[in-house]
Amino acid sequence: MKCKNCGSNLTIDDEVCSFCGNANPFAAKHRAEMRYFTKEFNETKEEVLKQSGSLNKWAVKITLIALNCLVMCAIMYSYEIENFFINRHVIAHYNTYKSTLDELEENRNYIGFYEYYDENSLYRLDVFEEYKSVYYICNNYVNVYRNTLSVVTEEEGESEYDSYERKIESISDAMESAYYYCNPREYSNMEEYSTKHQACMDDAIAQMEDLIQVYFNISDGDMERFPELSTARRQVLMEEGIGINE
Repeated sequence: MKCKNCGSNLTIDDEVCSFCGNANPFAAKHRAEMRYFTKEFNETKEEVLKQSGSLNKWAVKITLIALNCLVMCAIMYSYEIENFFINRHVIAHYNTYKSTLDELEENRNYIGFYEYYDENSLYRLDVFEEYKSVYYICNNYVNVYRNTLSVVTEEEGESEYDSYERKIESISDAMESAYYYCNPREYSNMEEYSTKHQACMDDAIAQMEDLIQVYFNISDGDMERFPELSTARRQVLMEEGIGINE
């Protein structure tokens, strides 16, 4: 599975992404499913034990072992089982999903594209692999847009994660991720970088850069060098642009 924020590889036991630090919703869901199946097993076990007066010991043991095996299989393969049913549903409605994605991409509705792709779990399915890089960059666009809006409207929270510095750091990290995904890498699926998808990704990045330049008062010269700067240097430029360090 992939991190929904940066696209890095994750395992079911990773609570957060080791690359960007964002929470892994699959791990939280997996833990919730484990609690659910364990509760179901214990309740069924108690019911079997209550009814065991008419059964011999071996029958009870075999029943409990079978239940335990079923619970373990459900826990171990819950992600795959869920994917199976999602895949069946998506394949049955493939044309609808694809036409909607194409329309959102053509209209440069980056927030709408991200939310539609994410809400329908299309990032899990190989059939929509060609849209993944667009999806990652739209995710970065959402990050930049929302955090920029939060900073310029002075919505600073009390925790360190809601501070201006943390939001600007998140914007810088999102730009780093966007620059990474906008160009094909070794072993990339080249369908992701068709003329149509590349134009959409380039335009999304240009809009993110425009947002940053306007709202953080970045000079034209610094903006031209923005893609080559380190994430720390980008962060400093944005903080200086709105006078955080003054």
